[in-house]
Amino acid sequence: MNKLSIRMGLKAIFPLCIGAFPFSFIVGAISINAGMSVTESTLWSFTVFAGSAQMVALGLIQSSASVLVIMLTTFVINLRHLLYSASMSEYMKEYSLPMRALMAFGLTDEVYASTIDEMKLNKKDRHQFYLAAMIGFWVNWVVANFLGALIGSSFPEIANYGLDFAMVAAFIAIVIPQVKNRECIVAAVVATVTGILLSGLPYSLGLVIAAVVGVYAGYRMDLSTEAMEKEAQHSDTLELPNTEKGLV
Repeated sequence: MNKLSIRMGLKAIFPLCIGAFPFSFIVGAISINAGMSVTESTLWSFTVFAGSAQMVALGLIQSSASVLVIMLTTFVINLRHLLYSASMSEYMKEYSLPMRALMAFGLTDEVYASTIDEMKLNKKDRHQFYLAAMIGFWVNWVVANFLGALIGSSFPEIANYGLDFAMVAAFIAIVIPQVKNRECIVAAVVATVTGILLSGLPYSLGLVIAAVVGVYAGYRMDLSTEAMEKEAQHSDTLELPNTEKGLV
């Protein structure tokens, strides 16, 4: 066991734990108002481990939606995790199926943002780094949900306090520094504009569509960049014989 990798993983996820704590606290409080017990709320958070899906599911439960509608809606909301999994697959394929299943279970927005760079660089102990970040965030999430279910329900309007913005702010602080090249900038701009235009769609579907459109825009920009680089290399190759001939 590499203690340094574990400490680095916990350190990487810590800022997002601070941001996620009030959001999970709110989810726990609202779940009690929706009719769950403290035990049910905590176990739900322990097994689902998906803030946006839990929040939307709670709204659907309170509106007496069917189980099928809840399952379908949360499935669509979490489709963005397919993109995370595809990005991480290259660095996880060497591990056993149970290990990959555990790592996939904890692949949230926050865990992905805080571990992807290290997963690319550190081959030997990267799974320990990843698991430390994942488990650290998981424990933080469950504890916050438990406390919210236990005492947060005493504040019936807690969802209107804006405490969940702490997680959004922390996540923005992690993501923005990674937007460095043209492809990432195009993806971010397109996703932002699309998300704003589709913000009126129910069940946060606008965010899902914005993520897909943004990724596609970044992908197209990446293809365009590769094509331009190949064309430039081809032009240099054609000009080389003429240059050499002139020197002779």
